[in-house]
Amino acid sequence: MGRGVIDPRSLTPEALMAEIDAAIAASEYQRATAYLKMAAPKSNSKSKQSAQLHDVKAADEAYKSACSAIASGQLEPALASLRIALAKCPPDKTSALAKIHSLMSITSLQLHDRNKEVIDA
Repeated sequence: MGRGVIDPRSLTPEALMAEIDAAIAASEYQRATAYLKMAAPKSNSKSKQSAQLHDVKAADEAYKSACSAIASGQLEPALASLRIALAKCPPDKTSALAKIHSLMSITSLQLHDRNKEVIDA
């Protein structure tokens, strides 16, 4: 939702919830990143600090773990792994961030549908 304006009337309630979940995750990511930057020790090398905060390999491993969890139907652990991937992914990797956000939306929607089925049953 943060990248553009979406008409909520054109979305199903489940899709709207998935968009809201993705927006919340993005907000959590920004807040966590800000806290990490404030808490990080001052150093002469900004790239060294960025490398400590953002780890492409860790983000990729978390993303792969999320995909595996989704494939096995474990949606809660998948969302947790996607949040880790989002936190570790460098901000300049926009396509990777978009992919993570998209998968978070889809997974949130599936989890919402699953929970709704349990409640309705």
